[in-house]
Amino acid sequence: RVAVADINEAAGHATAHEAGGIFVRCDTADPAQAQAAVAHAVAVFGGLDVLVNGAAHLGGFHDAAEMPEHEWRAVLGVSLDGVYHCSKYALPALVRRGGGAVIHIASVEGMLGVRGHAAYVTAKSALYGLTRSMAIDFGKQGVRVNALSPGIIDSGRPDIERLKQSPAMLRWWRDMTVLDRLGRPDEVAAAALFLASDDAAYITGHNLVVDGGWTIGHPPIPEG
Repeated sequence: RVAVADINEAAGHATAHEAGGIFVRCDTADPAQAQAAVAHAVAVFGGLDVLVNGAAHLGGFHDAAEMPEHEWRAVLGVSLDGVYHCSKYALPALVRRGGGAVIHIASVEGMLGVRGHAAYVTAKSALYGLTRSMAIDFGKQGVRVNALSPGIIDSGRPDIERLKQSPAMLRWWRDMTVLDRLGRPDEVAAAALFLASDDAAYITGHNLVVDGGWTIGHPPIPEG
C-alpha cells in the first residue's frame, strides 16, 4: 500500500490510483504539511515501512552570481529541506514499526556539478551527507537509509522532452553514457524497490547510481 504526497494534485492522484494507494497534497518545503502527510499515511495504514523522498525542484539556468535569491531558496526548500522534513516525521514511525527503509532520490548532478544549476547541485550533493548521518543515527533501531542517484532518465519531464527534440543534444547525452541510451523510469523504480527490500538488508548509508555509466568516464574524443 502506497501513500503519494505531492504538490501536483493531478499527477499525484494518477500515481496513487495506478499504485492502488492514497493521495495527500503536500508541499514538502513546509514542515507542517510534511508532518501532516506522514501522520495521515500512518493513520490510514497503521504504520510506515518505507519512505521514498522523491520531491525535487530543478530551478532555472543561472550561474551562481546571477541566481535570484528566491530561486535559491525555492530549490533548496524542496530538494533538500523537503527531504529532511519528510524524514524527520517518518523516522519515528519507522522505528515504532521495528525498522524500515528510507530512500533519498539524489542525482548524478550532485556527484559531478553542472553548469548553471548551482542550487540543484548543492541540494542533491547535500543529500549524500544527510543519508550517511541518518544511517548512523538510526541503524541500531533497524532503519536503513540510502541514496539513489539517477542519470538522464526518459521520464517525460518537460526539460527531457525538449532535449529529445534536438538530435544533436540527444546524441550528446547518449554519448555521455556507456550504455548509449537514456534510462527508463522503471529502471530507477527497480533500484528503489531493491533498496527497500530485504535483499538490501545489509546495505545502509550507500549511494546507488543508476546512470548507464555516465559517471565512470567521458565520451570518446571526436576524430579530426
